[in-house]
Amino acid sequence: MYSSFYTSVSGMNAFSQQLSVISDNIANTNTTGYKSGNTSFAEILNASVMSNSSMGIGNGVLVQKIAEDWTQGAVASTGNSNDFAITGAGLFVVSDADGLVSYTRDGQFFYNADGILVTATGRAVQGYPIDADGNVSNAFGNITFTDATLPATAPSTFSTSINLNSGTEIGGAFSTTINVYDSLGNAVPLTLNFTKTAANSWSWTSAIPATFGSTASSGTMTFNADGSLTAGTNPAVDLTLTNGATAAQSITWGIYNTSGTTNGTMTQYAGSSAITNASQNGASSGQIESIYTDNYGVMTASYSNGVTRPVYQLALATFNNYNGLNKAGNNLYLASAESGLPIYGVAGSGQFGVLLSGNLETANVDMATEMADMLIAQRAYESCAR
Repeated sequence: MYSSFYTSVSGMNAFSQQLSVISDNIANTNTTGYKSGNTSFAEILNASVMSNSSMGIGNGVLVQKIAEDWTQGAVASTGNSNDFAITGAGLFVVSDADGLVSYTRDGQFFYNADGILVTATGRAVQGYPIDADGNVSNAFGNITFTDATLPATAPSTFSTSINLNSGTEIGGAFSTTINVYDSLGNAVPLTLNFTKTAANSWSWTSAIPATFGSTASSGTMTFNADGSLTAGTNPAVDLTLTNGATAAQSITWGIYNTSGTTNGTMTQYAGSSAITNASQNGASSGQIESIYTDNYGVMTASYSNGVTRPVYQLALATFNNYNGLNKAGNNLYLASAESGLPIYGVAGSGQFGVLLSGNLETANVDMATEMADMLIAQRAYESCAR
């Protein structure tokens, strides 16, 4: 009778824990990125008869393990560009003020007063910085965007698409003006003057308004019979600037490929002399207007001066044993000896899934399953209690 009593008590304890897990699942139905728990049981054998398995009498039950179901939750659109859902493997990497790193599937983020991308509890989301040349750092840190002005950039190169009318008479001329920038971000009108000196040879000079300084660069261009530019090297336009900007500025005019052959941007065809396109790699100063994040977690900032460039790539982590992670509350997990060390990377690489900006992963709780399990566990508990 004594043994039967404690066998029933063990069942009550086990089913009580299962009911707690089921209740927790139901309570977190609307928790972003929540992974439902599953209860597994193991029998207890009477120690006095364990030496004879044929006479083994069960001595009750215990909860062997409470494991999380790491299957993908449904993805729901929010329209908020600061929300992110991971489809596939991986967790976001976040850090508190003391540098403690934790992990989460909850991608509800926002920018705090210091321009740092954080979780609802203020932990900083981690990302890999990307420099102005597009190089991604191998060490992650806080993702920070501020209202600070993007400095002006003086151009090192410019390009044009210009056709010079093959029917122009000797001595005929054509001029066009484009804007380049000085080191302070001022737009400097640069005029290119072309004069036809022979059937297939043109001379060119450059000029800027005296209020900005001066330039005395010049050269010649020779065209083939098919109207294409003959091989050569890219000329330089040298500016002497005033008004506080860096005085000496040399800008390469990109009319040839790196191999020294024409890139088709200067031609001499029949038809009007005209410029159809101009670009340069300088820019005035600007402020961030928007941030776009692609499926690989690359965060690209668009500035008011027309510049767009990638600034960060969101960091992700994965583990050999997700069920070995320790729950830390607030949808956070901590690495443990059972989970193994974190493996860091970025979305779309290796075993990592991809990101969906403007979306969140919902809880993977199946309400029908939970209600059915609850009824079974409740009946089992009541039977043990009798």
